[in-house]
Amino acid sequence: MNVNGKRILVTGGTSGVGLALTGALTAAGARVVTCGRRADRSGAGLRSFTADLAVAGEATRVVDLAAGFLGGLDVVVANAGVQHLIDLTRGPDLEVLALAEQELAVNLRSVVELAAASWPHLTGPAGGSAGTAGSAGDPGRSGSARRDAARGGGPGRETAFVAVTSGLAYAPKKSAPVYCATKAAVHTLLRSLRYRAEDETPWLRVQEVVLPLVDTPMTAGRGGAARKIPPAAAARAVVRGLERGRPVIAVGVSRTLLALLRVHPGTAYRILRNS
Repeated sequence: MNVNGKRILVTGGTSGVGLALTGALTAAGARVVTCGRRADRSGAGLRSFTADLAVAGEATRVVDLAAGFLGGLDVVVANAGVQHLIDLTRGPDLEVLALAEQELAVNLRSVVELAAASWPHLTGPAGGSAGTAGSAGDPGRSGSARRDAARGGGPGRETAFVAVTSGLAYAPKKSAPVYCATKAAVHTLLRSLRYRAEDETPWLRVQEVVLPLVDTPMTAGRGGAARKIPPAAAARAVVRGLERGRPVIAVGVSRTLLALLRVHPGTAYRILRNS
């Protein structure tokens, strides 16, 4: 996929990797909009919507706003995420459970909603209405009928639904159990959606970005500076992965982790369990 001219929504694009990614995509010629919980902190000239994706319905609202502003959507990147270091083994602490609920809402539930809201935009005719495209997903129709209806929007289109996970989706650490669980769930969600897209809307790619430790506000005070990669480096790797169409875009040392998990999973688990 050539991202030049593509209409792209990146959630959580007002800081960290998201901010760097919006800049890299814009530099590559894409038309980009983003969203964040606070007032616009994105780059100059970049349209940003204020939204709290922990709230049900906000992901759908952002998709509708982005599609309206850009005249459609070609790529949606579920980047927004939160991580809390919590201990669930000391009894039901309401503050801890509230943090866990936020992780579940932002990292998983909002990605599910984002996929449901953006799928019609990504599978219908370029610039077409979401309502028209949505008929392809009618569960009351046969598989062949859904495929035939969906393919009406396909010729000439290259679209993508992308979500950001982490090496912790594959090998968790003990200090962030809910974060790790949500990223593992998103990994599985993407695989399932990829199966659906391959069978029914083959022009729509479903891609997973597996990030290593990146130097962002979320990772401040965690790990050593030497272990972190700059957000700009992560963003460049993501753009390259998008353009190459890889189903799994493993960034930096995440490539080594995934390779190690294939040949010696126990070692990978030991490395990350106390990270």
